[in-house]
Amino acid sequence: MPDTQHPSFDPDASLEELAGVGKNHRFDEVIDDEEFEDIQVICKRGDEEIPLAKPSRAFYFGDRRLYDQEAKRFDQDEKARILNSDQYRGNLQVYEELKRACQRGFVIPFVGAGMSRSAGLPEWKEYLLGLCDDAGLSREAIRERLETQSDYEGAMNDIVQHLTLNRFERDFERSFQVPETITGAVTLLPKLFDCSAITTNFDRVLEQVYLREGKPFAEKVTGRGKANAFFRAIPAGDRYLLKLHGNLDNATERVLNQSEYHEAYGQDADVNMSFPLPKVLRRLFTSYSFLFLGCSLSADRTIQTFIRVAGELGVDGLPHHYALLACPSDPEKKRVLDQRLADAHITPLWYPDGEHEHVEQILELLLDA
Repeated sequence: MPDTQHPSFDPDASLEELAGVGKNHRFDEVIDDEEFEDIQVICKRGDEEIPLAKPSRAFYFGDRRLYDQEAKRFDQDEKARILNSDQYRGNLQVYEELKRACQRGFVIPFVGAGMSRSAGLPEWKEYLLGLCDDAGLSREAIRERLETQSDYEGAMNDIVQHLTLNRFERDFERSFQVPETITGAVTLLPKLFDCSAITTNFDRVLEQVYLREGKPFAEKVTGRGKANAFFRAIPAGDRYLLKLHGNLDNATERVLNQSEYHEAYGQDADVNMSFPLPKVLRRLFTSYSFLFLGCSLSADRTIQTFIRVAGELGVDGLPHHYALLACPSDPEKKRVLDQRLADAHITPLWYPDGEHEHVEQILELLLDA
């Protein structure tokens, strides 16, 4: 009698089999790669090897059970490699939790400068350091302030004062023009998050990426502007972009120099929860899960606000928040950063310091889930 539990392949492929073709595209790509030697599908005539146009297709239809077993093994190995689960033991559990939250539509991307850097724009710290010579300031002294004190507000204030506001404003927008070709992790966001988004960036990379994907934002609001419209858009399923610190070309709603931070968050590097941006961030942080992307999460006003909210409400009063973060190679720096994240109720999904390609790979993993 035929094996009814595992029937042999019929030359007339079933709809189920046809529907599965190309489903495991990562696995198919390595099987079809001539340089990949771990698994090879070979056709021979005597001693002569005959090249196959699609070895993965031959494998799939030749032995579906074996194909599925090897594809599953490959996916597990790839997931472990991308998540560096041998080095960061909590990553797999965090990833699975994040994946479920993304699939249910509970997650809003919170996008920082690192994602624009992947599109070819300058990283914020390097941009500020690049202004030091023209401003007549010590590059190393400013670097020390940024890296050890996270004093971006103070450094920015000194640079603008020495450079003069007019000169800074003249070149600022040009320095962050969106390139014609955008590549990198940021291009995956419209595919993974077909929803509203938040960014601290001044540039227009997100707007262009969503537009080119055929999913333009219906509206763009700023943290010091009409932020209430953003809250209405989320449950309605509308695509709104909240540019928390404003746009390149609108100084009235922008949060860039020290005086603008004081107006938005409060005086003397403190956070006043009655001020505009802390009120907006509190409402969002207590209502939705964030995935921080391209954010250093250094001790700036934004993270201070989240720490204040978490301290006031306790972890039981907050949704889970996540971050894809480079793990500092210095153990003490990692300890300090991890404590800051815990205080803000943000769970990191770590990747090795400097290996930012993992951000794109993790997003692709979420997209394929």
